[in-house]
Amino acid sequence: MKSFIAASGVIKIDRYYEKNLKTLAREALESIEKSYAEDLVPDTLIISSMTPELVDYQSSIADLIADHLGLRKIRVYRVEAGEASGLAAVQLAYSLTTSKASKRVLVIGVDKGSEMSVSRMAGVYGSIKDSEYMQLQGITPLAEAAILAKLYMKKYNYSYEDLFIWPYTMHQNSLETSHAQLRFRISPDSYKDSPVLAEPLRLLDSYPLGDGAAALYIVSEDAIERSSDAIVSIEGFGGSVDSKDIASREDPLLFRSVRESWEEALSMAGIERRKIKYIEIHDNYTPNAFIILESMGLAERGEAPERLENSSIEGVHVNLSGGLKARGNPWGATGIYQIHEVFQALLGSFKSSILGEIEYGAVHNMNGTGDSSYVIILKRVR
Repeated sequence: MKSFIAASGVIKIDRYYEKNLKTLAREALESIEKSYAEDLVPDTLIISSMTPELVDYQSSIADLIADHLGLRKIRVYRVEAGEASGLAAVQLAYSLTTSKASKRVLVIGVDKGSEMSVSRMAGVYGSIKDSEYMQLQGITPLAEAAILAKLYMKKYNYSYEDLFIWPYTMHQNSLETSHAQLRFRISPDSYKDSPVLAEPLRLLDSYPLGDGAAALYIVSEDAIERSSDAIVSIEGFGGSVDSKDIASREDPLLFRSVRESWEEALSMAGIERRKIKYIEIHDNYTPNAFIILESMGLAERGEAPERLENSSIEGVHVNLSGGLKARGNPWGATGIYQIHEVFQALLGSFKSSILGEIEYGAVHNMNGTGDSSYVIILKRVR
């Protein structure tokens, strides 16, 4: 049995102080309804959301959104796996549809990252780390990324300015991404003159805080046979977890969870890496992007900054959306945005002037600094 993505929809990532989680979820669903020729009749709703309890003081978010959308007599689930909640939710949808427990699953990722002050939201984001061992000492994902940047530059002999290639490329890519939060170019001067967040990392090394919602309609093999629309199958997926702190890892400049989930997904799909022409990765901070690419084997260790050219490395286009750096990172919704982008690219509706016709694409969604990772491989089958 296989599982298929039949439709997707997103809203522009932005700061929506006047809208709540219910409204954002409904707008993502309406985005699907505008583009999908058939009626949406889900028998299951999965909500991917990281912070409703901490930001909105709202539990039971799946029940609440189902009620708001007028969905009755269906199963509801909520998935929370930190920043990686989106792909974890899609893997649950895959399991439900391939096991015949569900035929049509609506997956909605939604989070609000700009509801409170920046300092408060930084604390909320820091909660993805061990609250007793790490957060209490001020060790956040940003602080760990700063340590990784220093280690990376020292070991591989790079200057801070050498890292500019990543944020520069991401902002270039976001110019033509209609749902991206930051659609503007940056210069070397604006990069190195932006405010310091955690030395040596600056503002333009980080993702922006934003609100977002994205939705997928995932159906079983039985349900897709009656559809006349183009379809994309989930060919393979993987997931893995590493230690929560980089200090406990044998090699902090290798994200083992990324490598293991990537290799597992390729093995399940039964394809070689060269078949994949487009991938969206979880580049929450500049040094993490290079480590992810090298952990996937898309570059030798320490060579990713030199090998990246026109957003392509080893024949694979990377983060044509602008990535987390410029498209944005609405936490629990991020993985759903990434799937939407690769799904639309496979249909020829996203970045087709760069990609042309492609058969395979992949998505990598991560929590923190490689704490856990998920990978999904998609294929256009009709």
